[in-house]
Amino acid sequence: MSNLQAGQRYHGIDALRAFAMILGIFLHATIVYKEKPLPVWPHDAYSNSGVFDYLYFFIHTFRMPLFFLVAGFFCRFLIYKVGVPEFIRRRWQRIGIPFLGSLIFILPLTVFPFLYHQNSAVYGADRLMNFKASFKQLFRWNGIAHLWFLYYLLLYYIVAVLYVRAMAIPALRPVASLINKAGDKWKGHAFFLTLTSIAGTWFILSLSDELLVPVDTGLVPGFSNLLFYGFFMWLGWIINIRPAFFDFMVKYAGWLLVAGLLISGFTFYQDFHDCNPPAYRIPVGMIKLLLSGQIIFLVFGITGIFLHYFRDESHLWRYLSDAAYWMYLVHMGVVVVLQLVLLQFNIYSGVKFMTVFSVTLAFTILTYQFLVRYTRIGAYLHGVRHRRKRG
Repeated sequence: MSNLQAGQRYHGIDALRAFAMILGIFLHATIVYKEKPLPVWPHDAYSNSGVFDYLYFFIHTFRMPLFFLVAGFFCRFLIYKVGVPEFIRRRWQRIGIPFLGSLIFILPLTVFPFLYHQNSAVYGADRLMNFKASFKQLFRWNGIAHLWFLYYLLLYYIVAVLYVRAMAIPALRPVASLINKAGDKWKGHAFFLTLTSIAGTWFILSLSDELLVPVDTGLVPGFSNLLFYGFFMWLGWIINIRPAFFDFMVKYAGWLLVAGLLISGFTFYQDFHDCNPPAYRIPVGMIKLLLSGQIIFLVFGITGIFLHYFRDESHLWRYLSDAAYWMYLVHMGVVVVLQLVLLQFNIYSGVKFMTVFSVTLAFTILTYQFLVRYTRIGAYLHGVRHRRKRG
């Protein structure tokens, strides 16, 4: 029986979850200041730097795989702890309801700044016409923006429930037992899991024409997208069967992190030059293999860092773990509005970036503390929280 099953809480995972969410705010704050524009997103043609291209690429390679690995770990843990009916109830309350509520109340505020920016090329200085046209477009399909990760989680939860239900069928119980025993016998074979993870990531990346699997915000996601993030959900599921894999991540966290960082410089260069630099050519398959190693090394290394250095309970990180969900849900519109406002000022891109990031953090934390934490919204996002009694 694992420590978690025995009742011990992985405080490092709480901190890791908060880190991954807040890192998403950091990531989106960089986009406008990249040298290479991102389609749909505003671009600051006068205040930009290749540093932000690297930061975006680097973070983008591991953040969501890391998030889904953690989600897969807790998915299996919760199913076998409380049972399928209670799992469905809790996930619907924690993921389903916030997703639907965000589609209605948050998504329009997120999409509007993008539409206003795009329409400015048509209406120019006529802000009133731009506003009217952008408002009308809100009633058309514009994708689910940054809420796609909640949608994917719901899809993966459905698959997990169907799998558990299927494995409960008497004829299939031997299969479930075999899978669990295989995961349990992998003790001491974390190196094999690492190689398997790299190979699986490489195979999925090979299905896409792009170097990385692109973000898909539609209701019918691409097969490679679902497979890519589903693979990391599966890895988290496997690690929950044998949490001793965490010991490997903790022990070799430094080496894994350094390896991922070193590879990232090379893969970024390839990506920045569209995998076709003038000096020499490298097969895309080889670049994707290196990128797969980078992703796994960073995911495992960062997980190990947090499990080691944040293993003790921290009120700050526990608070941020609660707050980060709300912060991520509402941050996108704030980030883009600030970026659009700062387009008018010819100042250093680093100053603009820090302004966008810090103001967004302050806004999302303050709204969480005073409008969400002790309300019904907070109860849906992270459970009921009670104010501390003074005196």
